[in-house]
Amino acid sequence: MTADFVLHALKKYNMLEKGGTVVVGLSGGADSVCLTHALWSIKDELDLTLVAAHVNHGIRGGEAQHDEDFCKAFCEKYGIEFKVLKADIPALSRQQGLGEEECGRKVRYEFFSSLAGENGKIATAHNLNDNAETLLFNLTRGTALKGAGGIPPVRDNIIRPLILTPREEIERYCADNSLSFITDSTNLKNEYTRNKIRNIIIPQLKEINSDAVSALAGFCEYAREDSGFLESLADEKYASVVNENVIDEAEFSVLPNSLKRRVAARYLSALTDKDVLSKHIDALIQLAGSNSALETVDGIKLKSKDGKIFIQKDNAEPFSVDVKAESGEYSFLYGRAKIAVYDTKDLQNFNKQLLDNSIDCDKIGKVLKLRSRQEGDKITLAKRGITKTLKKLFIEDRIPEEKRNSVAVLADGDSVVWVQGYGVSKSFKANAYSNKIMSIIIEEKVSDEHNAK
Repeated sequence: MTADFVLHALKKYNMLEKGGTVVVGLSGGADSVCLTHALWSIKDELDLTLVAAHVNHGIRGGEAQHDEDFCKAFCEKYGIEFKVLKADIPALSRQQGLGEEECGRKVRYEFFSSLAGENGKIATAHNLNDNAETLLFNLTRGTALKGAGGIPPVRDNIIRPLILTPREEIERYCADNSLSFITDSTNLKNEYTRNKIRNIIIPQLKEINSDAVSALAGFCEYAREDSGFLESLADEKYASVVNENVIDEAEFSVLPNSLKRRVAARYLSALTDKDVLSKHIDALIQLAGSNSALETVDGIKLKSKDGKIFIQKDNAEPFSVDVKAESGEYSFLYGRAKIAVYDTKDLQNFNKQLLDNSIDCDKIGKVLKLRSRQEGDKITLAKRGITKTLKKLFIEDRIPEEKRNSVAVLADGDSVVWVQGYGVSKSFKANAYSNKIMSIIIEEKVSDEHNAK
């Protein structure tokens, strides 16, 4: 048996170009031995630089060392460059808070990537049976069309040249080419979910249809094609629905559900590196047009308002600082307040605009509070003569809710004297007959984000 089955997959999925580097994951099992030997047999034809990479996970003690020695001897026999990484996966998984299987996969691919470099390919030995098993595994856990696609033949720089080859043919290739291999003892234990699928469920499905594995893998191919088409449509729609992390609810709401879910998933995935689950996607779809808020994946807060969905930042912390009715400077959480008090004899230096925005010292106490808004705060706007709550003013002027606590309010007891951005209340406004007047200027603190620009 020749390596034509590998050449067929390489060509069908455009996996390789001539003259490149291929790092093949070699565990010592039948699949990886078959793949490594097949690539070795065609490396001159394709002008490939072949590197075999093995990870000793430190899980099975002497058995793991035996696997490493086997792979090293195999590569020496065929003149294949061999690289090995020893890793204590149990210890690493505890340190990183990951399961051993997830941690092992992460370590393997980081090692493979370091060997492949920027332009090299990573070849893994996933085969037709693996694809069918993955489909059943995903369906059992619950999956959408993308998960029904099973194992992609190509993902970034990772290629799977055996993805069209059933396990029986792989074992026949090993036998025809006198290739020995290792059987991982853990593959025989049915306490692992995948092993239950492989050793129990797949054989029962073959009793119904002897070609069940190929039928399942064929479904994966169709699902990938349909999913790819829908993803390309979602790419087009995403650009019109999302702008700078803000979702246009009108554009979003008219999308068909299949595209709506994909746009929602992509939007959430762009905000975090954590797994985005169906419940997060469903909640985002329900949020549209609700004028409410939700906490989604990774604790991110989203808000629906005025036809938009956007990230809701944490509210500014409230603050309170005692200030005296005399000239001085006071630092507070969001900046610095500069207070100046003038005697009557200095009034000639004031123009009318400044006077209109100044406080009559005879109408306030000697100690005031510079603070955040409080429930029930209201002000009578001097220029308009109307009284409004600060809450209503902030809403009318579209001050973001998360910033409202940062607006400085000067208060005398329960009375609002002055508000940053609005000026002095009519009840406390200075006039030409005032003995002493007070002005207040706020210098806002420059954020770290602004300094970094």
